[in-house]
Amino acid sequence: MSVFSPWPYFALVLVVLGAIALPVFRAADEQQPPQHGPRDHRTATLDGLRGFLALSVFVHHLMVTHGYIERGEWTFPPSGFHTLLGQAGVGVFFMITGFLFWGKLLDAKGRPDWRSLYVGRLWRIGPTYLLAVGLMFLVVAWRTGFEPREPAWSLLGAMLQWLALGIWPLQPDINGYAGTTLILAGVTWTVFVEWLFYGALRPMAPLARGDRTPRFVLGLMLLLCLPLLVFAALSPGATPSRPTLALVIGALAWVLASFLLGMLSAWLVRRGPRLQLPQRTASLLAVACLGGVFAGFGHMVGPVQVLLLWAFFHLGCTGSTLFGLLATRAARRLSTVSYSIYLLQGLVLTVVFGPGPVREFAMAGAMQYWLAGTACALLLVAASVASYRLVEQPGIARGRRLRSGPRAALAAPAAGP
Repeated sequence: MSVFSPWPYFALVLVVLGAIALPVFRAADEQQPPQHGPRDHRTATLDGLRGFLALSVFVHHLMVTHGYIERGEWTFPPSGFHTLLGQAGVGVFFMITGFLFWGKLLDAKGRPDWRSLYVGRLWRIGPTYLLAVGLMFLVVAWRTGFEPREPAWSLLGAMLQWLALGIWPLQPDINGYAGTTLILAGVTWTVFVEWLFYGALRPMAPLARGDRTPRFVLGLMLLLCLPLLVFAALSPGATPSRPTLALVIGALAWVLASFLLGMLSAWLVRRGPRLQLPQRTASLLAVACLGGVFAGFGHMVGPVQVLLLWAFFHLGCTGSTLFGLLATRAARRLSTVSYSIYLLQGLVLTVVFGPGPVREFAMAGAMQYWLAGTACALLLVAASVASYRLVEQPGIARGRRLRSGPRAALAAPAAGP
């Protein structure tokens, strides 16, 4: 068996699902105030999808780590399957963001409570982000012998750029430690991209009034098809491990298209034609679309694979549970802690594969590497449940109180989170 065989991925997912379903992880059972309005039925299946996306991105980086240990290169794995795990996972995350936040604008007719929206985002993203960055600082300090290797002003400036909650795009090496960002597996670029989208919501808000969304999205999508097709034309057979200008342009188009298609889904489930497929049919179509992406392509930069992935996502928006998988307790728990899984994965990979004996065992063969990777995944899930309960959940609760205004913030301690 090759280390890049796709089948161990499914075994790892089954092991993680079995573990997180155990009573010891009941702390991941989300307890929220009752939801009112359209959100309940429109996002129930998406709430079961996030965990699989985060776990898929983790496996992608597990394969990237193999190449990094072997050759010292942090680049895409040679397997198209494992490349797509990361790219499709991130793409659907962006679609979910577009769906949820454009949905808020549609429901508010383009006039949401902006203060509430941005305060909520700060407290949702910030605490766990700062936890991950703080732990990264500790790893850098340990690996640099707890000794300053740069002037104090330079060290402080670099740290402040990291502490900007991902809003600032530059995240330099700390204390002269090359590859600082790899300690977090380089995932923080997506936080910056999400902040860009949140910032763009305000100038786009008038488009959420009436039925302007389809024209806006489809118009931009036609423009984005050009760079996606240019990449396919100029880089035949290219892979993301061979970066070209066409690939960079195509990747930017893919990211923007993911947000736009999420926005289109938000409009369709509210104002589009009411086509409710039987659950089994919807699940079969969703699996077929996702299978088409993985069977036909080696990366996500292209119009066909982007549209197939969107079809999979949109079927989830309309209630497809993938034969009930997304409605299981294990899936819901995994999704609840998915943000922590996403941000902490690099730290766990660094800690597990840092010691020489572990690296030597893991690199001895494919079976050993996947055993080490599965142990890494279980440790990551356990750490993420703790992070959610101790950091993420209190931050979310604090954000809710602040969004409700001063009066509610004073009353909230008595009412509980």
